[in-house]
Amino acid sequence: MKLKSLLLIFLAILLVNFSKNVKKGIDYVIISGKIEDVNIDSLMIYDKDFKPIQTIHLSNDLTFIDTLFIAKGYYYLGDFKTSPKLLFLKPSYNLKTNIFSNDDGFSISFEGNGSEENNYLQEKEKNNIKLKPVINYKYYMSLNEKDFLKLSDSINSEKTNFLNSYIKLDSDFKYFESFSLKFENSQFIDSYSKWKGEFIGDKSLSVSKDFPNPFLNYDISNEKMLPHPKYLVSILLTLSNKHHLNIGFQNINLEYLQIIDDEIKSQIIKDKLIYEHVNQGISQTKELDSVYTKFMLIVKNQEFRDDINTNYLNLKKISKGIVSPTFELYDINNHLVTLESLRGKLVYVDIWGTWCFPCIQEIPSLKIIEKEFRDEDIYFVSICVRDKKERFEKFVQEKELFGIQLFAPDADISFFKEYQLKTVPRYILIDKTGRIIDANAYKPSDPKLKEKILENL
Repeated sequence: MKLKSLLLIFLAILLVNFSKNVKKGIDYVIISGKIEDVNIDSLMIYDKDFKPIQTIHLSNDLTFIDTLFIAKGYYYLGDFKTSPKLLFLKPSYNLKTNIFSNDDGFSISFEGNGSEENNYLQEKEKNNIKLKPVINYKYYMSLNEKDFLKLSDSINSEKTNFLNSYIKLDSDFKYFESFSLKFENSQFIDSYSKWKGEFIGDKSLSVSKDFPNPFLNYDISNEKMLPHPKYLVSILLTLSNKHHLNIGFQNINLEYLQIIDDEIKSQIIKDKLIYEHVNQGISQTKELDSVYTKFMLIVKNQEFRDDINTNYLNLKKISKGIVSPTFELYDINNHLVTLESLRGKLVYVDIWGTWCFPCIQEIPSLKIIEKEFRDEDIYFVSICVRDKKERFEKFVQEKELFGIQLFAPDADISFFKEYQLKTVPRYILIDKTGRIIDANAYKPSDPKLKEKILENL
């Protein structure tokens, strides 16, 4: 009996302590709300990297309440159909939301503890929409340097004044948002300096020696900034700018990985930045073994090491000479096409989307090379992904696209998974027997593609 009594007392103490924490909301966020005129049955909370972390189910009257055990930082709230909304959450927030449908999907407002920060984010988004006419590249690229910099200063001042008008913001949030405004302005200035010449048709044109370097004074080892979604991107741009490197996921630069190792003091930031960069680009590099070895030499975080090791081993399964993963997809005329049905000829696969600007840029070059090899033993297969079928069909017809035009209704089909498709465009070259020649083939505009095709015909 004594043991039973002691157990009951112990449980009662635990319950009291838990109840206190529930009231204080010390370790978690409570989020609740009601949805109007939106035909959905659940919402999703994503982390700052767009990884889903919790599904929120709606009741029959479209209300919801849920508890999120999460750290302070930025998150996204989405409904699987429209663009997610950026949130700032921290333990102790008790956030009440009101969600309404609109032309862009839905709008959202907040009440309760945490509403000041999140209402600011929604109003900031609306203000950025109002600024679209002047931040349209066709407008600002037409300005001379002096007028452009005046515009940049004016926009930055307006945004800063708007942030300062919110006087009850969480101190960390205001710190993050001040950085965000600086970063937005830096990107704006950087785009002008990089693309002004191309816009006016003179690629030799460069900005004056007095033109500001927008990434000159960024702190690239500030661990406090890690919760911000754009901090790692700012480091990447800072280092790219400083060392005059064109960093892209399709060609991971080993020199860049070494620069990160040399210049970033924080091992946490170093690990995170290299992991994000390699995780996105390892499936498209032509130096798989070198990138993997370099990654393992630099990165200490075991979770990151395990993840990249798994990716590496899976990528070795789509090496040159391995039988290619297959697909079964319908073409523009609703005929089923399989990779096996294309045996006997080379197959050049172009994975693209109507929403993808780099994909669209390659279409003229793709048309040229298709015409050049139209009487040869090669199929040109284009697979449209993460798109709407109606938009795909309209685009193919309007642009008079050649080759075999396929539509992928699901971005998670096995063909994409086995090739570890993470970004587009992506190009794959397969031989006449269905074996892989290059899982990361040259793009149509690269002269090396023609050489590779001729080598294997």
